Amino acid sequence: MSIEDINKVDGIAVSEDGKELFLLITDHMSWKNEYEHLIKLQDKVNSYISYLESEQYKELYPDKQFLAYCIEIHFKYSITENCSKFIQVVNNQLSESSIKIKAIIV
Repeated sequence: MSIEDINKVDGIAVSEDGKELFLLITDHMSWKNEYEHLIKLQDKVNSYISYLESEQYKELYPDKQFLAYCIEIHFKYSITENCSKFIQVVNNQLSESSIKIKAIIV
């Protein structure tokens, strides 16, 4: 699974204290075609937000109540300035929800 599998969750985990749900996006793409890459990333992030908002995770964790949700994007390559801006804009839009996005360069 990867950024290109829009309708699949790449990974899912619960924090040690059980209060936060983590969703993983694995991004292996280079930034050679930045526009296409950002569109794929946007589609994947939107899919994950929909997954959380529709509480589809309850199929895996039916008895859990989470206080927060984190979408971790693990990038193989350093992100561009536009990607950083995209993540900031999405986090700003989600600021009143319990969802946040975090970028990790591996």
